Amino acid sequence: MSLVGRRMQALPSLCLSVLLLACLVASMTTESLIPTPAPENSRWDLVRTRVMEMVKPLVTRTRDRWQWFWGPEAVQGFVQTYYEDHLKDLGPRTQAWLQSSRDHLLNKTLSLCPQLLCRDQTQG
Repeated sequence: MSLVGRRMQALPSLCLSVLLLACLVASMTTESLIPTPAPENSRWDLVRTRVMEMVKPLVTRTRDRWQWFWGPEAVQGFVQTYYEDHLKDLGPRTQAWLQSSRDHLLNKTLSLCPQLLCRDQTQG
């Protein structure tokens, strides 16, 4: 299989991963990012506080920008499109693949079988 074909197969998984990551970021509350005050202020506590001060506005802006996406219509549309593109004909495709695999394996077996053992019963 070519590299381009493998990339196209990985695309739905990548889209789903990005969607789940976006859901995770959007569900984070800014309160969950606020560190609890510690009795002593070590250097690492100051670093953590500074990082939280930088991350909090980023999470807030990202959640606000993606707010339109979390309506039921957008998620329903995504799931419907994913179903139609990838899952709708999964049963017939699987059956066709199993049939062709069985036929290929049977033909391969018969081609490897000695003529004396596997000859057709109508010939003898």
